Amino acid sequence: MPAGKVDCDYDRLGERTLRLPHGSIVSTDDHLGKSIYPDIVVHQREIPNNLLAIEVRKASNHQPLEHDQHKLRALTDPHLWFAYRIGVFVTLGRKQVSGAEVYTGGVIDPALSIWFAARLTDAGLGEG
Repeated sequence: MPAGKVDCDYDRLGERTLRLPHGSIVSTDDHLGKSIYPDIVVHQREIPNNLLAIEVRKASNHQPLEHDQHKLRALTDPHLWFAYRIGVFVTLGRKQVSGAEVYTGGVIDPALSIWFAARLTDAGLGEG
């Protein structure tokens, strides 16, 4: 199995650009409203095999959370061609992670979100 790659602000899938379907209600990152740029992705570019998409934000960010949440719903949607297996949304406080959500199948996964938050707390990184 080829080694996975980790990329930041990566908007490609092979020769294709990560774009949302026309008529999507999900906001995008570019000024034309077409491309999306996940903060961090783990994938095998050559296959392609999209494993993990991560969005990270500061707790002090006053932009609505919905932008990143919508993006992760789209990035993990199995009906879209770039479907990442897992999406993670992490909110960073001043000294710890103040929020963590896990997305699978285009929706938030409550059980995995609770598990992930507990692992962060166990490691001394999350709110306890």
